[in-house]
Amino acid sequence: MLGAVIALTGCSGDDGDQPDGSSTSGSGTGATEHRGIDTRVEVGDVVGRLGKGAAKEAAAKVAKVVDTWLDGAYVGGDFPRSSLGDAFGDFTDDAARSATKQKALMSNVAVGAKVDEVTAVRRVVSVDLLAPKGKLAGATAHVNLVMKLSGDVNRTDQVRGRLVLTPTKKGWRIFGFDVDRGEVKG
Repeated sequence: MLGAVIALTGCSGDDGDQPDGSSTSGSGTGATEHRGIDTRVEVGDVVGRLGKGAAKEAAAKVAKVVDTWLDGAYVGGDFPRSSLGDAFGDFTDDAARSATKQKALMSNVAVGAKVDEVTAVRRVVSVDLLAPKGKLAGATAHVNLVMKLSGDVNRTDQVRGRLVLTPTKKGWRIFGFDVDRGEVKG
């Protein structure tokens, strides 16, 4: 089974850019405990003038937001479960509504009650940054998560795609996504 969704939604007007693009996760919850490996964060393409240190720091902050989604939606917390918690807390309102409509793709909610354990075996977030004149204006996080599901459902799934983020006063926020999910064969 393979599913895909593309959603780009507008940013809410009440979120302004930080002058330096610095922020913490919008939900402020930090990392959730999860099984498996930690995320490998990579700096991808940088468009504009941004030093290596600033790019690495921005990529880490973007990855923290992505990790909040990955942990809340897929690999964090206790199983079995049937709720998402705050998996879409760092999404803009429009993007969260869109993700909730696609929750079988954007989370483990469809299989959560049937699994005893979810273990990440691959977690990579590669972050492209847009920084015209040295000011962070946006990011694209390329996500590759491979997770082993154990319990009544025994299989390995891969979630990959991209999340589009903008820096706001509340932190980096996800305002669009293009994600697919499928079972890994073999």
